[in-house]
Amino acid sequence: MTSPSARALLGTTAGAVTYAATESPPPAKDPPAGWQMELGNARFTELEDGTPALMVVSQLQAKAGASLEMWLTTGGGTVAKWSGGATRVYDGTVCFQLRLVSGREALPLIEGSKYTFEVVFRDGGSVILARVVEVTHFPPVRSLAAPSAGSPVFRDLLGCPRGS
Repeated sequence: MTSPSARALLGTTAGAVTYAATESPPPAKDPPAGWQMELGNARFTELEDGTPALMVVSQLQAKAGASLEMWLTTGGGTVAKWSGGATRVYDGTVCFQLRLVSGREALPLIEGSKYTFEVVFRDGGSVILARVVEVTHFPPVRSLAAPSAGSPVFRDLLGCPRGS
C-alpha cells in the first residue's frame, strides 16, 4: 500500500531513483515564509511482510509547486537519491517507508556505518528547504546484487504501520 500522506503532498508515490549517485546532497537550509519542516526521524525498520525498509516521519507545511528530493548517504557517498512529484499545499504529518530490498537486489548498506537521510525541496532548481537527520537503528545488511535501473528498491513511498 502506498503512503496516503505522500500522495496528498505530491500527487504521486513513485519517484526516479539514482543508485550510488556521484553527486552529493545540498547543505541544510532553513525554509522560506510559508514553509515549515521538522524531519522527525528516519530509521531502518521492516515492512509488514518483513522486507527491510527505511521509515521517515516528518511534520510539514508546504506551498504548491516545489519538487522533492530525498537522499540516503554515508561517509562513503550517496547510496540512493529519490526525486519526484510536485508539492501541493500541505500542512500535517508525512509518513512513508522506502523498500531497501526487493527479490535479489538490495541497497549496499554496510554494517556499523552511519547513515543520514536528507529531504530537499527545490523551486525551479534552487533549493528552498533542506533538512538532514541521522538514520537510527542498524542497517539491514544483505549480500545481494545492487539495484538495477528500474528496480523497485527505494522507488515507492509506501504507507507506514498504523500508530506510527
